[in-house]
Amino acid sequence: MSSTREKILQSDLSDAAPIKLPIGRPSSYKPELCQKVVELGAEGWSQTEIAAEFGIDKKSLYDWAGKHPDFSTALSRAKALEQSWWEKRGRASLDAKNFQSSVWSKSMTARFKDDYTERRELTGANGGAIQVETKALSVDDFDPDDLASLEFLVQKAIAKRDTGSDE
Repeated sequence: MSSTREKILQSDLSDAAPIKLPIGRPSSYKPELCQKVVELGAEGWSQTEIAAEFGIDKKSLYDWAGKHPDFSTALSRAKALEQSWWEKRGRASLDAKNFQSSVWSKSMTARFKDDYTERRELTGANGGAIQVETKALSVDDFDPDDLASLEFLVQKAIAKRDTGSDE
C-alpha cells in the first residue's frame, strides 16, 4: 500500500479536497492498559506512579480518560482500589508499635482529599448565613486612657512596619 506522501504526489490536486495529515506524535494508548491501570491501583499505586510506569506524564492519563470511556472507568476503579489498599494498610497497622499515624493520616489527606480532609462548616443562626455587623467608632467613644493606649499601639505597629522589626 502506498504512503500518504505517495498518494499526494500521484494525485491530481486541482479538484481534490485537502488531505488532513495527523499532527503530533501518535498516542501510545492501548486498550489493554485499562487492566494494567486497575492492577496497579489495587497495589496502592497513585496516578502519578501509574503514569511514570507507562512512561507518560499524568496529563496524558487524563487525556486518555477523556478520549476513551473504558480507560476513564479503569482510572476511576484504580483510584478506588488505591484508596482501599491504603485504608487496609492503615487499619492493619493501627496496633503496630511503630505505626506512624500522623504520616499515614497526612498521606491519606494528600491522596484522597474528598474523604480525608477535615471540613468545618460555619453558619449563622438556624443554619443561615453568618451576619456581619460593622460599627463606625468615634474618638468620643473612648476615654482618655483608652485613647492613649490605642495611640501607643498604633505608633508601635507603624514603627514595626517601617523597621521590619518583630519587637
